[in-house]
Amino acid sequence: MDRIMVLRIICIFVLILLAAQGNAQVVPGKVLDASNNQPLVGANLTDSTRSKGTVTDTFGRFNWDLGSNGSTIFVNHLGYQELKVKVENPDGSLRILVPAAAHQLPQIVVTASNTSGQLLEVPASVSLISKNEIERDNGTNIAEPLNRIPGLYMHSGSLNTNRVTIRGIGSRSLFSTSKIRAYLNDIPLTTGDGETTIEDIDLGLVERVEVLKGPASSIYGAGLGGTINMKTLKAPYHSTDLSSELTVGSYGLIRSVNTIEHGTDELNIKVNYNTIHQDSYRENNQYDRKTGSILSQFYLGDNSTLTVWGSWISLLAFIPSSLDSAAFAEDPRQAAFTWVQTRGFEDYNKGLVGANFQHLFSDQWELSASLFGSFRNSYELRPFNILEEDNTALGSRVRFSFRPKVESGKLTWVFGAEYFNEEYQWQTFENNNREQGSILSDNDERRWYYNLFTEVNWALTSGTIFTAGINYNNTRYNYHDLIITDGDQSGNYSFDAQWSPRVAVLHNFSDKFSVYGQLSHGFSPPTLAETLTPDGSINPDIQPETGFNLEFGTRGQLVKSKLSYDLSLYSMYIDNLLVARRTGDDQFVGVNAGKTRHRGIDVSLGYELLPEQSSSNLYGWLTYGYADYFFKEFVEGDNDFSGNELTGTPAHKLNWGTDYIHKSGLYGNINFLYVSSMPMRDDNSIYSDAYALLNLKLGYQKAVSKMVSFKVFAAVNNLWDESYASMISVNAGAFGGNAPRYYYPGLPRNYYGGGSVNIKLK
Repeated sequence: MDRIMVLRIICIFVLILLAAQGNAQVVPGKVLDASNNQPLVGANLTDSTRSKGTVTDTFGRFNWDLGSNGSTIFVNHLGYQELKVKVENPDGSLRILVPAAAHQLPQIVVTASNTSGQLLEVPASVSLISKNEIERDNGTNIAEPLNRIPGLYMHSGSLNTNRVTIRGIGSRSLFSTSKIRAYLNDIPLTTGDGETTIEDIDLGLVERVEVLKGPASSIYGAGLGGTINMKTLKAPYHSTDLSSELTVGSYGLIRSVNTIEHGTDELNIKVNYNTIHQDSYRENNQYDRKTGSILSQFYLGDNSTLTVWGSWISLLAFIPSSLDSAAFAEDPRQAAFTWVQTRGFEDYNKGLVGANFQHLFSDQWELSASLFGSFRNSYELRPFNILEEDNTALGSRVRFSFRPKVESGKLTWVFGAEYFNEEYQWQTFENNNREQGSILSDNDERRWYYNLFTEVNWALTSGTIFTAGINYNNTRYNYHDLIITDGDQSGNYSFDAQWSPRVAVLHNFSDKFSVYGQLSHGFSPPTLAETLTPDGSINPDIQPETGFNLEFGTRGQLVKSKLSYDLSLYSMYIDNLLVARRTGDDQFVGVNAGKTRHRGIDVSLGYELLPEQSSSNLYGWLTYGYADYFFKEFVEGDNDFSGNELTGTPAHKLNWGTDYIHKSGLYGNINFLYVSSMPMRDDNSIYSDAYALLNLKLGYQKAVSKMVSFKVFAAVNNLWDESYASMISVNAGAFGGNAPRYYYPGLPRNYYGGGSVNIKLK
């Protein structure tokens, strides 16, 4: 063999080796829940033939062999949508974000407790609202999807006047949500004294809502009522999209949602600009809100993620206020006389910003650290005065997770801290024919709190999970009265530090059936207004509400996984019940008046009504909440309300409905809500009327090409044209010889329709 032939053979051999080496290239990656960045354990990754592939580990990690498996990956995980991924950058690391399936399943990963895990493995009462469930409605108010959760009721007087109650907690708040904590991407929406506003978060931003009912998570301060976690949408994986949606409806409704988004293995960014305008059904109830938001995630290597998020909200909303029984029956479209005479309104700008850094040091140690801030500038014209407010808040949260190696199962220890500092300044002025007059009050309030928390979660190989944790909270207020001509009411307030323990146990009888029980403690701090005496000075004797929650539950799937269910039975014992009594147009006094007992049953059912091979999907669902809430001990002055039903909460709340999707693109849903009567006064002398609402929606969606898709829809709400009160004012006062105003009328039959277009640029 001559030399030339030998050289040729050697060259061919080298080229074959190089080609083999290139084909053997292995690409690392992670599979994560698109909503909360949590790893999907046991996700199946297969090639285009569905015959070869791999499975993700405990941290959602995998290695993909391009030479053996090719560049096309199909990603599957129970409870999530199937994704088809094309490996475009073999030199990088893949970061695959997988959206949840249309209907919630026990296998969806949640973060409502300290340790993330599948819903089936969470020993607490957690309810999910998916994007699909949000889109059943017109997107103007979160009350509609929240009211499908058993054990939760959201009063909605108007788009800017709402009150959320969970298992009866917060039902006695006068005009807003209290004693319930809320977060948006881990940024608190709750002020330093416990008041929460979630209604001005545009639902066009939200991908999922996790509702934790009762004091069942130490990481969120062991709130007595529970926690609402809102998670924003992220850009689709390996895609650059433009989209716009427009909705128009009755009473001047115009809503637009406009988005540009871009997702890669190194960056995920989403920019939204959303607007809502509504003339509304009632007098003096026009509403305008504009929201601009940006969410960006930077993937800094295989083990680090930096999330930066910000939102700006501008609101102008007129206020019709509540009606007495005669006005409500005569003409619910009218506003309260004094409010329509002065054309009362609120006008504010709000900003929310936050940054979170997550880093996996090793298979045992993980860090999550957040910084956040917010501001709010408000001007409110009221019949009795003009209110100006300025809020600024800063805070941070740090959480460490440690997973030591143990002989049996998996052990996770979580510990960390949260710090919150808020300055609230407010002034009131005379209302001189809608013009600002002399100053009446000038106040400055500082609010601080910090939480220290730790929790241990031990999952045994037998399927039993033990959880034990404790939260420590320290809260204090510093109040300065800046006008002292009528006496200096300044003072400091802090209550005893609160220790809130929690123990729980869960057993998985199979991968589709679990049972749990828990005993947990929670508390709700008083607002500064509740700490003031009638003369405006600090009352050092006021204490937070505290209570224990005993709960048993089960969740899982039956009938070949077609039926999913969630059932919980609970009993809460509340001490130091906080009672806010109205002593004037803008004056309240708080007292610890007694004890309440909250017993109830929450049920959620979902059923896939058609076989998998059908050309259509028909999903039926039902939720029911039974509430037996009453005053165990409640004596106020000469009045003994012990044994009476708790005000502001219905004893029965039932929802049912169906979601329909056909492969042609036709879709629709039916939603039914029944709310029983509820007492409006502590003496149970007056009850609201029960009501039932039926909503229908029909739409069509279609991909015109690989780049363009659209949808159109039309709907009717309150099909039966029911006359009802969508919010009641508990223990409404009567001033100046006028009748008490209890009722906020709900919308009569109303219509809306619209459409959207999505353009895929990449």
